[in-house]
Amino acid sequence: MKSSSIFFALLALFVTLVVSNPVTAQEPLPAHELDQVSVTATRIERKTAEVPASVAVVGNKAIQETPMSNIKEVIRGIPGVLIDTRNQGYDSRIIIRGAGLKARYGVRDIMVLLDGVPITDPDGLTRLDFIDTQLIDQVEVVKGPNSTLWGANAAGGVINMTTKSPFEREGGVAKVGVGDYDTRNYHLSYSDDIAETVYYTLSGSRRESDNSWRRWNEFETNQASLQGAMMLDDGSTVESYVGVTSADIQLPGKLNESQFATYQATGKALETDGPWQYSGRYSDIFFVNAKYTKELGPWEFKPVLYLNKWAHEHPITGRINDADTNTFGADLQLNRNHRLAGMKGILTFGATGRWDDQETDYYRYADFATTPGGRITEVLSDQKGELIETQDRRVDLYGFYVQESLRPTDRWIVDMGLRYDDIQMDITGTRTEEYSYSLGRYVPAEDPVDVRKNFSGFSPRIGLTYLILEWLNLYTNFSQGIQTPTEGEISENPDLNPVTVQNYELGLKARARSWMFDSAVYYSPVEDEVVQVIGSGGDSQYVNSGETLKQGFEFSGAWSAPWQTLKGLEFGAGYSYTNYTFEDFSEPVRAGAAVVNMDRSGNTLPFIPRHQYSLYGRYRHASGLKFKLETFSWGSYYVDNANTEKYEGYDFVTNAMVGYEKGPFQVTLNVDNLFDKYYAVEVEKDTQGVKRYTPAAPRSFIVRLAYHF
Repeated sequence: MKSSSIFFALLALFVTLVVSNPVTAQEPLPAHELDQVSVTATRIERKTAEVPASVAVVGNKAIQETPMSNIKEVIRGIPGVLIDTRNQGYDSRIIIRGAGLKARYGVRDIMVLLDGVPITDPDGLTRLDFIDTQLIDQVEVVKGPNSTLWGANAAGGVINMTTKSPFEREGGVAKVGVGDYDTRNYHLSYSDDIAETVYYTLSGSRRESDNSWRRWNEFETNQASLQGAMMLDDGSTVESYVGVTSADIQLPGKLNESQFATYQATGKALETDGPWQYSGRYSDIFFVNAKYTKELGPWEFKPVLYLNKWAHEHPITGRINDADTNTFGADLQLNRNHRLAGMKGILTFGATGRWDDQETDYYRYADFATTPGGRITEVLSDQKGELIETQDRRVDLYGFYVQESLRPTDRWIVDMGLRYDDIQMDITGTRTEEYSYSLGRYVPAEDPVDVRKNFSGFSPRIGLTYLILEWLNLYTNFSQGIQTPTEGEISENPDLNPVTVQNYELGLKARARSWMFDSAVYYSPVEDEVVQVIGSGGDSQYVNSGETLKQGFEFSGAWSAPWQTLKGLEFGAGYSYTNYTFEDFSEPVRAGAAVVNMDRSGNTLPFIPRHQYSLYGRYRHASGLKFKLETFSWGSYYVDNANTEKYEGYDFVTNAMVGYEKGPFQVTLNVDNLFDKYYAVEVEKDTQGVKRYTPAAPRSFIVRLAYHF
């Protein structure tokens, strides 16, 4: 069925529901406490029920219930969001409605913001190493293309992590966490003001764990930051953030079938598959941003400047990357309150520029064992050997956007937007050697081909929200986004095209006195999706598929006890159904010395389960005692593009929390994987039929103490 037909069918259903459900006058019910305010989906403050998109907001209370070692702990369970980590540290793989599936590391196809400031590179890669999760006060997830406001490479969605402004902080907090596997978390922050004019927050954090249930699995990170805020005489504000991070993480390899069987029997994975046993990422990061807000009559000016400097060493398959990256960005947003033909409106428009320079040196591994024929059988350390390649990368992004938000009546909200982006990539380098997957050793190589690419495109969006009843909103939207290949992908395959994502969506949002729910059905055709092809030995290459089709349904709901005797009791559930297929895709498969294109059209995308469930229950007693139990189920999925085999997934992986608060003190015990289930968070099968497993962490616990002063 054509995408335009689907859209008009959804629109017809939308109009039918509006006409058949006239609004009757009644007393408005108070919003459920879980109805948070969204600032990401439309760049203006608006209750989530009024946003014509699928939005999830995790607030401060829910965040305090977790150790916040990783963003996974707060967004896991959101329908349509798949997240896990190889290391149980800050390393995360995030997938929203299938976007990000191709990522080998980091986050792809999803725009990530810190306090509304992009931390995603212009080419769409995000690293979470420098985020001090102890400072996060709220996390907002917007699903689907939002390129109208946030630019290219937000086609999968947007995640905005918000810290509490120094304007809102007072005093300090000290936190200590101690857990098994030598896990230690420390945090100290203090906020004050100078003459009630300049407000500041100083903070420092350290996290570490040896995660000894698995080989080569340690991580540690040290972070310090200064947040400043100032109120000027004319009412305008200036806010800034300066942070430094030193982060080291070991990235363990995958398991073969025999090793996974051993893990399932013992709960330990002390061996990994393949010669590349010492992958990791060792980073030093400096991040600074400044935001200014000024109101002048109906106008609001919101310019943002930011700088991100990275120096990181990254041992991977076949080589060790040593990179220095500088990313500079600027965004000027203007809002104007006005009336158009008698309708209240907010006009939002602006311009964005992001510039990324990266210089990378690639080295051999210094220490490795070989067969008599020279094939590398095992790397013995993560030390650098001889320099074999240099590369200079430059990515520039320029964008212009406009959005009109109108309220024709008290019941209707109409959002219309358009954005244009232009992305330029320039990659040059020299090379003397490279690792040959077929021969299993380093071989002489010619200089790589210089790559100069220019991608551009328009991203339109229209959304309608209608208040059916005082507690029930109906919405529909159409949006389109573009996604460029990353620098690394375009270096490996200069013929890659940008991805175009369309999304047609219809949803209901309810906010009653003691319960709420969000539901959405979507239809999303994707042209030229970049697909990962996993070859022999785990070697990956990236190719465009002609078209993929993503269809799904999502539901999340919560109920809190309305009776005084059970005040503080709450239950919630989430469910996601997906049907993602390759409509037109030929996968290159090596057969001996030849490469054969195998038709995968009609196949289901790998790794994405058809069904995903989550349940939780929490209780907060007036005495300060609190409990929470949450459980997750991940349905079966195909392990390869060829759909030759399925993995069963997992059922009812459960986490528990018990805590107590009294005055300035708080103590909490968190237990993850309460029933100690041994399962795989991912199973993949390469084009030669070899399966590899990423094991889940066994049961673990951490005890946390916090003191507010």
